[in-house]
Amino acid sequence: MNDTPLRVLVVDDDEEDFLILRDLLADYPQGRFELDWVGTLEAGVAALRANAHDVFLVDYHLGPDNGMDLVRLAVAEHSAHRPVIMLTGQGNPEVDREALAAGASDYLVKGSIDAEKLARSLRYAAERSRQIAQIEDGKRRYRLLFELNPFPTWVYDTATFRFVAANDAMVANYGYDREELQRMSVMDIRDPDEAGRLREFLAGWGNRSGNAGVWRHRRKDGSLLWADITTHSIELDGKRCRMVIAHDITRQRAAQEQLLLLQRAVESSMNGIVIADAQAPDMPIIYVNPSFERMTGYTAEQAIGRNCRFLQGEERNQPELEILRRTLRGGGDCNVILRNFRSDGELFWNHLFISPVRDEAGTLTHFVGIQNDLTERRQVEAELAYAANHDPVTGLPRFPILEAALGGLLDDESAEVSLLFIDLDHFHAINESMGHVIGDEALRILAGRMSEVLGGPGYLARFAGDEFVAVVPHATREQVLATAEALRATVAQPIEGDGYRLFLTASVGIARSPEHGTSGMDLLRRAEAAMTRAKGQGRDGVCEFSAAQMQELEDRLVLGARLREAITRNELELHYQPQLDAGDRRVTGFEALVRWNSPELGRVPPGRFIPIAEALGLMPEVGLWVLNEACRQLRAWLDQGFGGFTVAVNFSAQQLQRPDIVPLVADALARHGVPGRMLEIELTESSLMENVERVQVRLAELKALGVSLSLDDFGTGYSSLAYLKQFSLDKLKIDRSFVKDLPENSADSAIARTIVAVGHELKMVVAAEGVETEEQALFLRQIGCDELQGFHFGRPAAAAEVAGLLPRA
Repeated sequence: MNDTPLRVLVVDDDEEDFLILRDLLADYPQGRFELDWVGTLEAGVAALRANAHDVFLVDYHLGPDNGMDLVRLAVAEHSAHRPVIMLTGQGNPEVDREALAAGASDYLVKGSIDAEKLARSLRYAAERSRQIAQIEDGKRRYRLLFELNPFPTWVYDTATFRFVAANDAMVANYGYDREELQRMSVMDIRDPDEAGRLREFLAGWGNRSGNAGVWRHRRKDGSLLWADITTHSIELDGKRCRMVIAHDITRQRAAQEQLLLLQRAVESSMNGIVIADAQAPDMPIIYVNPSFERMTGYTAEQAIGRNCRFLQGEERNQPELEILRRTLRGGGDCNVILRNFRSDGELFWNHLFISPVRDEAGTLTHFVGIQNDLTERRQVEAELAYAANHDPVTGLPRFPILEAALGGLLDDESAEVSLLFIDLDHFHAINESMGHVIGDEALRILAGRMSEVLGGPGYLARFAGDEFVAVVPHATREQVLATAEALRATVAQPIEGDGYRLFLTASVGIARSPEHGTSGMDLLRRAEAAMTRAKGQGRDGVCEFSAAQMQELEDRLVLGARLREAITRNELELHYQPQLDAGDRRVTGFEALVRWNSPELGRVPPGRFIPIAEALGLMPEVGLWVLNEACRQLRAWLDQGFGGFTVAVNFSAQQLQRPDIVPLVADALARHGVPGRMLEIELTESSLMENVERVQVRLAELKALGVSLSLDDFGTGYSSLAYLKQFSLDKLKIDRSFVKDLPENSADSAIARTIVAVGHELKMVVAAEGVETEEQALFLRQIGCDELQGFHFGRPAAAAEVAGLLPRA
């Protein structure tokens, strides 16, 4: 244990606060501290530059000055190795954020400081500054190592493969001068077949660092050079690059395996590194680095020769151990978080990454483990950070965390990355019938099961509600489909609890990079669209994103954005299709049909933009425009002396559910001076079924305005007489699908006769749409149909073109 006391300077204009802090630390049994005091910002700045203290405790208010200035000065003068902890009299989240953003190591509230918290904060700040100083020193040594390294060393841009830098050893060994190298890529020092092998290798290598095996290079004079390559991902001048160290082993290839192992073993790391022999019984440890010794408290002599399980102590029933065992049996890689114990028995959380090492023949020879001690995270931020980044129910990362990791994978343009969108089918019924406690427990169980399928929780996030998102990197289409099926199958396994047994299913959508998108949000939207298609196909299934869905999404994005502006830019117009009395063929009304004439896209068919408007929730806005335009045109026709007819406008389900729809209709009629009897509102069967009681009230209020109500496309939806009699409707419209084969089709004839009979029994006018022949018109008149509409009598046309059909008042 280090007996050197920690030197602390308190910068506070109140000496009494200094004395309190000094007394707190004097009574603290663990650790020694020496406290000095200054009362002004000026004295604090002088002390900072004198470099005589390890940590600075600075009051936020220093008389007329602000202690935050001292924090900024420490950062500006590169004094991060002298950490500053901000003190304040009262807790303030804004001051907290400002202090941490300015570079403070911690933020403490005077009234809530105890000896243990103060001592821990001081020790943490001092230790963190020491580590930063070590890192900075390491960077300086790293640069020196690059220039003076006796091995050929170079850096290349991972996007273009072009050389960015090369050391003297590379120039000497390969025969190219630096000007030549600047015009070359890493492919130029290889034979063509090696260049192809390199591209394939890098596609699977990703962002990993370490030994990349032995490669065949060519010098400028054409001579062969065998190089044992070690590579590291770095960032240089804002570009993602890779540094390569080439060890010329042309004369030593016989010792290749030993050199490869030594090269990997000597890699320096702040994390603990352990290497195990995969071919020896029980996979004994053959190497540990100094960080492993510091982290675990075990020396290399105590660890080498033992299986890594000794770190688990008696904690042998950890769920993630099974993931680890499967990985070791299968020779794969994984990352797990384990409860381990140091040599003194202290628990620490070990985030362990396991990777296999194979020889040139592909034989598994060793496992390399990288340990990251998660125990000593920032004490002040730990709970807040966890709550912000993890779902409280399942413990899984929230999607932004997974999205950031996904973005890192997608930075490699050649990488194949798949995103899976998993939605639990009808999960809301669990919460509604059994309560959220059981629902949350089910989510926790399913999250654990899916994490096991994916090889650890690092590849799964809870998106929202009963939706999850998973990432499957570096896998073929067949492997991804198998993973998706495994996820679906694990969800389908029963969930048993105290007095209940649940059976759930899941719909899974898949999107792959790069063919379905190159950004996280692109893949998310497309995987969700594929999941929606899986639900439409009956749920409990897996569906890949398709080219048709790609076109549909592009349509939604392009048309949706422009449709929002179409109303304000006067791009919409109404066409009117006549409706005639089936007996004397006089015009009784018109159906108003919206059309879109876009300057950029031309005339967009309604069948293309109406579904998009419905999907994006734009139908209420479009419908309101149609209502007002129809009323405006009615007023114009009335002023020209026409009358005795109606104009029908279509209402969507979204429009009918609006709480203000009745006032909007009343306002349109009043503003244009149109009698309610001249306006007909057409509804679909599905719109009537959404909240039946509310719709009954809404229709009664519309009827009170004097407007008439018709039911469009009758026979294609619910067609329930029990429901039909509950609504005060004036007209039934026989759908065109029952009209097109009349009178030859006997089934359609029977259906048409039935609809006419039902409508008349309920005191409704019965109209037929889609009439295209005289034979159809005559048959419909014979069976009692009251009104006819269709291309046989006229196609939809602009208001000016149908003026000749208007009856006089």
